[in-house]
Amino acid sequence: MDVRKYATLAAVVDETLAGRTENARMLLSDLVDRQLNAGAGSEDLQYYIFASALSRRLASEKSAEINLYLRQFQTPQISLFNLLARHLPTVRMAGPLANEVLAGFVGAHDEVTLLDVGIGSGRQEVGLLYLLAMQRRLPRKLNVIAIEPDAGSLRQAGASLADAARTLGMELHFHPVHKVVEELDDADWRFFASFAAPMVVLGAFAVHHVRSSARGNARDVLFRRLRALEPDAVVLCEPSSNHDSPCLRERFAAAWHHFGLTFRIIDGLQIGGAEKSAMKMFFAREIEDILANAEEARCERHEPVDAWVRRLREAGFSPCTDFGLVGAPSSGPVRVAARDGYLGLDYGDETLVAIVCATSAAPARAGRISPRLLQQVA
Repeated sequence: MDVRKYATLAAVVDETLAGRTENARMLLSDLVDRQLNAGAGSEDLQYYIFASALSRRLASEKSAEINLYLRQFQTPQISLFNLLARHLPTVRMAGPLANEVLAGFVGAHDEVTLLDVGIGSGRQEVGLLYLLAMQRRLPRKLNVIAIEPDAGSLRQAGASLADAARTLGMELHFHPVHKVVEELDDADWRFFASFAAPMVVLGAFAVHHVRSSARGNARDVLFRRLRALEPDAVVLCEPSSNHDSPCLRERFAAAWHHFGLTFRIIDGLQIGGAEKSAMKMFFAREIEDILANAEEARCERHEPVDAWVRRLREAGFSPCTDFGLVGAPSSGPVRVAARDGYLGLDYGDETLVAIVCATSAAPARAGRISPRLLQQVA
């Protein structure tokens, strides 16, 4: 990290918080004009991405200039995701690891219900079905309650899961719920409770979007509601960082640290420079949301993994303490580490992405993670 460049970015944040907007804009201009090297490829890309986010917050004239520079690294979003899914361990391994944990609770039942908080397009859930089929543990009947605010994604999830169920010869009942979690009412929760079969809850990179209000913490309310359903297990996939803080200075420091470590992993990958820059640009939208958007409009409200474990425990769940982790590979930049309540995808000694698991019963045990899958981290 270049101390001078980082100090200038931090000073922009401090001046913004102090209400000295013009000073903040001048510091930002100095950074872009005098300190950053637009001809150095992606060497200064992290600084440009953070400067872009702050320039949008400040409505700075430098915003257009920075965006012109960043445009050279832009790639269609689907291509970016495919790059990440192929190369970045924290993205590539999170879904399969979560599915291994889920399979221990979903498999071998005659009938089971999956309550999915933020199903997206259903890509991970389709992977779960094929994993269960490979294990010869497909349930005869699967009820999927799919909560998703995006109508197009919800339709895609239903179609993809229906195709997979037909291919695998299983009975699938798909129940779409076109809402954000905060809009769920008593009638919705009564509907969820009407399923008598064993239930498992999945929230894959979705629960951090749940926003609280002056009336209370919506995440705590969600977990208490889920606990009342007495599911066999709750499995979450979440980045671990403090982006829920109302303090811009804290969010800036946490985002710089978290995404800086992610960018360091990307820099060490055996791929071309253009691909590395494109992968970093995938996270530019999240960084902009964390730093530029108004408090009431922010979506990327990640929390440290310990906060998710604590919320589940306070709601009455038992965090898993035994993941049956046979042995994580020692090579490669990211390793899988089992801790109290979660599997961490760790860089060094720090968890960047966590697979959190808790059960309604105690003691909580998640089952054995496949050694075959662990070897894919290396």
